[in-house]
Amino acid sequence: MGLKTIINRSKILNREGIEAELVLPGEPNIYSIKLNVARRTFSVQFFRNMKFKSLLKCFFKAYLKTNTPVVIVVRFYVSPPSNVKISKRQLNAETVPAVSSHELCDYLLSFLEMLHHVLINSYRQIVKLDMEKFYSSNPRTVFKFMSWANYVLLQNSDTVDATNKS
Repeated sequence: MGLKTIINRSKILNREGIEAELVLPGEPNIYSIKLNVARRTFSVQFFRNMKFKSLLKCFFKAYLKTNTPVVIVVRFYVSPPSNVKISKRQLNAETVPAVSSHELCDYLLSFLEMLHHVLINSYRQIVKLDMEKFYSSNPRTVFKFMSWANYVLLQNSDTVDATNKS
């Protein structure tokens, strides 16, 4: 890896710090028993999106310790199926919940399988998950990945509770 690449990667991380969002382009994969039973030819590796493995491993080495608690906030933007009527304006706004797409669990299981042994070594490290799915003309997966300490820091700095401590 060249010096230019290292500098560019550090700029990406230092730009927003712990509030940085990572974007994985393309339609989110599903991990469904229904799909597996219907075809019976797919292994577990089929459901892993390994394109981003090396990039993610470079940034998050500290989270590979199994005693580090992590928080994942993920939004899945999916294409609407053909039977869903949605205006182009709503599709571009990305605010319409995706109720007619696959189950949220199917997207999440595939996403967690992708992170396993790349960002985390054990599923037990995950102490909080926040997930949503919306229709979009630009399908992708957007997620934030942080330690529990950073999550608490964010919660305390932007709280809705205005009680005074003196």
